[in-house]
Amino acid sequence: MSLLQPANSDCHFKGYVDGAIDGTEGVVEPNGFVAKQGLMVMEQTWIVFIVYILAITATLTLGQSSENIWEQVRTRENPCRDTTCGEKQDVCECYLTVEHRLTMMIEEEGTLVVPDGGQLYEYDKPGSPIIKAEQIPYILTADANNSRLVITVNRRFPGPQITAYEDQTLIIHVRNLMDTDSTTVHWHGMHQQGSTYADGVAMVSQCPIGHGQEFTYKFKDKPHGTSFYHAHIGDQRTMGLYGALVVYPKQELPSATRQEHVVTLQDWNHDDDAATLYQRMLYGIYDQASKTPYQTTSSRDGAMYSRYRFHSGLVNGKGRYYESSTVHNQAPLTEFDVAPNRNYTFRVISAATLYPFRVYVEGHPTITVVASDGFALKPMDVESFIINPGERYDFILFTDKPKDNYLLVAQTLEVESEITRRDEYHVAEAIIHYIGIARNLNLEKSGKNECTASKKCVIFNCPYLLPTGVNETCKTFNDARTDDFNSRPQDVRNIDKELFFNFAFPGPGGFMEGSVNGRQFVPPVAPVYSQPEDIDTQCDVNCEDRTCRCTYTQEIESGKVYQFTLTNLGNGKGWSHPVHLHGHSFYVMKMGFGQYNPGGNLTDSTADISCARGSKGYCNAPIWADETWNGGNVPDLVLNDTAQKDTIIVPTDGYVVIRFKADNPGAWFFHCHIDLHNTNGMGMVIIETPEKYPDVPKNFPVCGDFKEEENDSEDSGLGFGAGIGVGIAIILGVGFLIVVVVLIVEKCRD
Repeated sequence: MSLLQPANSDCHFKGYVDGAIDGTEGVVEPNGFVAKQGLMVMEQTWIVFIVYILAITATLTLGQSSENIWEQVRTRENPCRDTTCGEKQDVCECYLTVEHRLTMMIEEEGTLVVPDGGQLYEYDKPGSPIIKAEQIPYILTADANNSRLVITVNRRFPGPQITAYEDQTLIIHVRNLMDTDSTTVHWHGMHQQGSTYADGVAMVSQCPIGHGQEFTYKFKDKPHGTSFYHAHIGDQRTMGLYGALVVYPKQELPSATRQEHVVTLQDWNHDDDAATLYQRMLYGIYDQASKTPYQTTSSRDGAMYSRYRFHSGLVNGKGRYYESSTVHNQAPLTEFDVAPNRNYTFRVISAATLYPFRVYVEGHPTITVVASDGFALKPMDVESFIINPGERYDFILFTDKPKDNYLLVAQTLEVESEITRRDEYHVAEAIIHYIGIARNLNLEKSGKNECTASKKCVIFNCPYLLPTGVNETCKTFNDARTDDFNSRPQDVRNIDKELFFNFAFPGPGGFMEGSVNGRQFVPPVAPVYSQPEDIDTQCDVNCEDRTCRCTYTQEIESGKVYQFTLTNLGNGKGWSHPVHLHGHSFYVMKMGFGQYNPGGNLTDSTADISCARGSKGYCNAPIWADETWNGGNVPDLVLNDTAQKDTIIVPTDGYVVIRFKADNPGAWFFHCHIDLHNTNGMGMVIIETPEKYPDVPKNFPVCGDFKEEENDSEDSGLGFGAGIGVGIAIILGVGFLIVVVVLIVEKCRD
C-alpha cells in the first residue's frame, strides 16, 4: 500500500464502459478494463509532469546561461560569441550592454584619477605608482579635464568594435542598463535588405529600448567596408554611444596578414550633457563666469557653425584638453603601432556631434585615400582629407619616415585666426609609434606639414572652394572616381524621376527650426512597420512660406531610378550639412558651389538653383533655374566611374546631385547627420513601396500614445500586471492538479 493512500479507502473510477457509446456511466472496479486504461493514462500524466518540471528547470538554466554570456562579453574587448563571426562562419552573434559611467574614475575604489606626462595617477598620489590606461582599460579618460558622465557599451567608450564578414547574419542583442534613458542602435552603412525593422531609428523602425529591456537586431551585413553603430534617439551619440563596425569582403586577406587601425573621431564638450547641449544650441551659450555670450565660429568660406562649444577632440575616446593654444593637460592619447616601410590602412570614422575635421599625419606629407563610406575609390594621393559627421574614409600610410613618434591630427575647419584669438587649439590627436623606437606618451603639439607654392598641399573632400594664391589645392567629391567592383554607375545614367530637398533653418531672420523643404520633422507616435495605422502627423501640401511641424515623407517606387538634388539655400541656409540616407547608397553625380570673392568668402548662392517659389526667401521648394536641366539633363554630371557613398556633404549656398535605384522596400530615414540638427528636425522619411515591406517578426514590440476614453475606467479588461498574475495562477493551478492526479493514481495502484 502506498504511504500516501489512507487505509481501508475505496478506489473506484467512474468512466465509460468498454464498447458503450451511449454515455452510460457505471462503477468499474480498479482491476477492470476501464481502470487499467485509467492507470495507463495516469502513468502518461506522470511522465507529462516530469517533463513539465524539466521544462521549468531548462527555462531557468537557459536564463542563467543567457545572463552568463552577457557578463562574459561585458568585460572584454570582443563583444561577440567565440564560436561566431569567423571567416568561414555564417553567423556573427554579439552582446552589447548600454549603461552610464563616469570618466576619470577607478570605480571599484571610488577614486578619481588625474593625468600627467601622458599617463594616469590616483588624485592623491601624484608620482606614485603609474596607472597605465592600457593596463586598466576600463578607466575612461575622454579629454581628462574632469569626471563627466558618458554612455558606454560593454563598459567601453567608444563601444567595442564588431568585426564580421560580408553575407554573415549579424545577431546583435542590445541590453539597456541606463537608469533614466531609453535607446536604439542604428547600424550606419548597413542596407538592411529584408530587415528594415532592424534599422534602429526610434519611432520609425522600432520602439525605444526601455530601462532593463533587451532588443535583438538580426540582419545581413551588407555592404562590406568601414561602418559603425550608434544611438539613433536624441543626442546620445554625443554622449558616447557609438562603436566601429568593420565588414570584410569574402575574398579579404586572412586576418593575420592585415595591417590596419581603426580611428573614431569625436568633438568633445566637457560641460554639458546631450540634452543641455541641444537647449544651448537653440537658445544660446553663455560664459557663466563673465556672463557673456559665447560667439560661434565660422569656416573658411564664412559660413557660421552652430552653437556647440568645442573643448577637445577625441580619437577612440581619448584626447588632450588644451588650456591654451600651446599648453595641454598631458592626458593619455590613443597609440597606433606601425613597423617601418609598410603600408597601413587607417579606417577613419567620424562620430562627431557637429564639427568636420581635416585629417593629416605629422611628418608624412602624403597619404593615399582609397575608400569612402565603405566603397573603394581610385587611389588619391593627398596631404589631408576632410571628414564630416557620419562619413568614413580609409587611407593608406606608408611608414617610410625616420623611426619616431608622430601625431595623427584631426583639426576642425574653423578659421584659425578666430581660434588663435581665443588662445585655443581645436584638434583630436593620436600617436603613431614606429616599432623599434622608445615610446613618447607626451608629445608636443604637432607642426603642420609644409605647403609651398611649388609643392602645394592637396586637400580632399572640401565643402568649399579655396581662393587663388594659397599653398593648398582643394579636391571636392567631384574629383572622386569609383574603384569598387560592386558599383554599377551605368544603372543610373537615365532617371525616372527627380526630387529636390532643401536642408536648412528657414524662418524670419533665418536660423529657426531645422527642416527639409520647410518641414520640421516630428517623429511618429508609433513605428512605421509595426503600427502604420497609428501614424497621423502627415504634412500640409503648402509649406512654401512657413515652417510646418509634421512627419515629412516622400514616397518612391521600387525598380525606379531617382535623382535627388540636395540643397543648402535660402535665408535659413546653414554651414555645410552632411546628409545620410538609410537603406541605400547613392552615386554622387555633381557637387555645385556658391559664389565666392577673391578671398574665398561666399558672396551669393549658386545661380543653378531657383528659390523663386514662395515670397519669403525660405527656399522650401527649390527648382532648377534653367528648366532645360529638368529630367536629368544637368551639365557636367559624372557619368563614368561615378563614386558611391551613403553620406554626402551639401555645401553652404550650394547643392549635390545624387542618383540611386530604389531596390529596398522600406521606410528609410534621410537626415542631416549633425546630431543637434537632426534632433532639431532636419530629417524626413523616404517611403519605398510600402505594400512590399517585410513582415515584422512575431511579438515585435509595439508602443504609442495612450488616451483614456470616457468609459475606459469601467472596462473589465485586465491590465498587464493582472495578466501576469493570472498567468502565474494558471501555471500553479495546472501543477497542483497534476500532483493531485498522481496521488490518486498511487492510491489506486495499491
